[in-house]
Amino acid sequence: MAGSSSVLLCRHLGSDAARTSLEDDLARRLSNSGHTVLITPHLYHLPHGSDAWREIAALPGDLAVLGWISPRAMECLLREYADVQPTLAVDLSAPDDHSAAVEAAPGPADGPGAVRELDLPVSARWYPVLDRSRCTACRHCLQFCLFGVYEAQEQRVVAVRPDSCKDGCPACARVCPHGAIIFPLSDEPAIAGTPGTLMQPDAAARRMYYVRTGRRCPVCGRTAEAGEQPTPGQAACEECGAAADRPDEAPSAVHEEIDALISALDDLTSGGESE
Repeated sequence: MAGSSSVLLCRHLGSDAARTSLEDDLARRLSNSGHTVLITPHLYHLPHGSDAWREIAALPGDLAVLGWISPRAMECLLREYADVQPTLAVDLSAPDDHSAAVEAAPGPADGPGAVRELDLPVSARWYPVLDRSRCTACRHCLQFCLFGVYEAQEQRVVAVRPDSCKDGCPACARVCPHGAIIFPLSDEPAIAGTPGTLMQPDAAARRMYYVRTGRRCPVCGRTAEAGEQPTPGQAACEECGAAADRPDEAPSAVHEEIDALISALDDLTSGGESE
């Protein structure tokens, strides 16, 4: 297919000879196929103020990205820091046949390609990556994080101090009610953003969310209260954990509508019997 296209090839962090050989072979094969190839250090470890992000944003045509983290993580990083939506993202640690990555790359332009490498110093990092397609700016992560990573900015939550995150801590990803936080280096597939997985908070994390944010539960319609727990044998909402049938809880609009329908049916029945 003719037309402008580029490939972003992100190296691994470290000195694994086999991985380096694979990266070099992919760059050669892609450029021989007519692609413009930009090689950068590991995408996740690039400093967010680096000129590399501007170089990435300036790549022409459709973009394919190849790296060593999940496709979802790479896509989120590129959208957040380069304002680029790749047409293809490939985790080089996942596929058995890397020839598929070459074949699936966007169609090259006519003529030979080129390879350029940004030789930038990077060091290992650990920080949250936000999936904007899932984030609702509920601010639960901001309220939960103990390290000041997040701030609210113009209806968005932003990881303004990403490197303040405690190394190896994915706690905010565990409590995010929308599965919008990724830690690409996590050993847990759902937290790392592995395809086919999505982090789901447990019952305690869901309850904490409703208590902290003061939002009404979409299942029972109640507002969870700190310290409130169902008594032994008392039913509780499966979503927010609030005790069912609070004595001081006003009837919901749905319950009132059902009561009105029952009363109307009673009236019809009574009218029919009187005749």
